Amino acid sequence: MASPATTQTVRPLDTMGFHASGPPQITDVVAEHLRLLGARSDGPAADAPPGRVTLCGGGFEPGHATVTWAEPGSGLVDKATVQAATGMMAVHGRRDGSPRGLAADYAATATGILAVQGLLAGLVGQARGTGPTHITAGADRAGLLAVSQYLAAAGADEGEAAELAPGGPPFTSAEGVLFELETLDPGAWAAFWRALGAPADAMRAGWRPFQFRYATACAPFPRALHSVTRSHPLPRIRQAAALSGAEVCVLRTLAERALETDGAAPWSLRPLPGGPAPSGPRTTVSRTTVTPSPAGRWPG
Repeated sequence: MASPATTQTVRPLDTMGFHASGPPQITDVVAEHLRLLGARSDGPAADAPPGRVTLCGGGFEPGHATVTWAEPGSGLVDKATVQAATGMMAVHGRRDGSPRGLAADYAATATGILAVQGLLAGLVGQARGTGPTHITAGADRAGLLAVSQYLAAAGADEGEAAELAPGGPPFTSAEGVLFELETLDPGAWAAFWRALGAPADAMRAGWRPFQFRYATACAPFPRALHSVTRSHPLPRIRQAAALSGAEVCVLRTLAERALETDGAAPWSLRPLPGGPAPSGPRTTVSRTTVTPSPAGRWPG
């Protein structure tokens, strides 16, 4: 890793290299993040077992990560089987009333990011005096982590604060544009719908499911609210949001989001002020903080 004095001009892993083999949907994420951190790709190791990522160099003992869809023999062999078995499809499909797969490689991306985090944690541990590490990142466990709040709620003694039933955003404008409405303020919610002429009873009935939609993964509010947005063009809807203090967020396709990728790292690094780096057999770990870059380029 780079020293504190050179962190501003050198990426943290510039003196390191890595070997990667395994499911490409996972290892491609690992390789991309390691390259953005400065490590060079040395290709797959000739004698490495399948699903192994090794990070080495920079005066550190090699760190290893095993990346898999799941344990052998589990029957989980790709994103579809992982999504189905971990409940991701069930949660994602609540809005529609039946299981629905995610179009994005969510579980694979989460697995790759967890593997990189584990490798970096191993380097920090070595710098503080521990030995080399070997971590395992499975997409099945990453999928369970992704839906853990919903699993916890389903097993709780109390019911959800809002009804679990099909329905919810996105809304549709008169032009057919899909959009989300964002606000945490019930006053802004009410003002937005009043500006568009929504029925008062639908406005009141819709607030609670809308408020808890992130916790429940659905929002069964009255269909009248959808009818209201379909009767107004997007500029009028934006105007109502601006006047009420709400936000209108137009949805974009995966292809449109992909066009935003510029190859830059989705984070920025800067040295933290204050004391020296931790002492130990490796003292070249820079004390940095990681923050997302502008334009929402956060991995996953």
